[in-house]
Amino acid sequence: MLADKYLELLKSTLLNEIYVELEAQLLFSVLCAAEGVVMDLPEFWAVRKDGPLLTELRNTKEQGDTVILETGVSAGKPFANDRLRNFTEYGYTLVGRKRLDHLQSCVEQVLVDEIPGDFLEAGVWRGGCCILMRAILEAHGCTDRNVWLCDSFQGLPRSTKEADRSYQMSADRLPFLAVTENEVRDNFRRFDLLDEQVKFIPGWFEDSLKSAPLDQIALLRIDADLFSSTTDVLTHLYPKVSRGGWVVIDDYEILPPCKEAVDTYRNEHGVSEPIRAIDQQAVCWQVG
Repeated sequence: MLADKYLELLKSTLLNEIYVELEAQLLFSVLCAAEGVVMDLPEFWAVRKDGPLLTELRNTKEQGDTVILETGVSAGKPFANDRLRNFTEYGYTLVGRKRLDHLQSCVEQVLVDEIPGDFLEAGVWRGGCCILMRAILEAHGCTDRNVWLCDSFQGLPRSTKEADRSYQMSADRLPFLAVTENEVRDNFRRFDLLDEQVKFIPGWFEDSLKSAPLDQIALLRIDADLFSSTTDVLTHLYPKVSRGGWVVIDDYEILPPCKEAVDTYRNEHGVSEPIRAIDQQAVCWQVG
């Protein structure tokens, strides 16, 4: 179907899979400059064809998020093995292909099952997951649901919770996580998807979500990283998730504060639906 092809192309674009070879060359150039290594032109062009850098980049677009760059990533060129480098920084999302495919399946299942409510992501970065959700509504001709984007649009907060103490990720430490609302809106415009079905709730979750102007949520996607932020989202929004709706937790398996927040909330509120793995990082459950 044409709609299926549209959504597959859109996911490839969100992940920058289409120009992955060019991205590998750009990354190679950045790494050479960072290490003060004179770039070898034959090696530069060879990056487009094969080698560990291109392979790692493709794998990361499948899995998503950050990887630690190992030594010898370019033939004979040792780079620091302690640099945390985001291989998907040229895309619109950090989640990778597996999580995008799963998100699409959940949204489409909601539409088929007629689960009431809107779609909401808390922690949107450049908006890629929300762009996909809006595109799915467009592809299926759905005009009576909205996609909500909740974010500080200033990066992550400085948390005072003990569980977050070793995971400070505020904008002064990780500036690439701070994406403004205008930038996200511009990203929607690039895909011709910014319209009245796209809603923004800016601000720190502890403040902005208390009065979030929606009653029912069919899919709640949480990418809040920290114990404090994840707890704020669950506290204010989980009671609004419809029976049969989906909850997706992006960082459950790799960020202990996130996992602790989810487990604590589930235990304290008697949430017993089984947690399902999406990939090595993200999990979900369907509200019973």
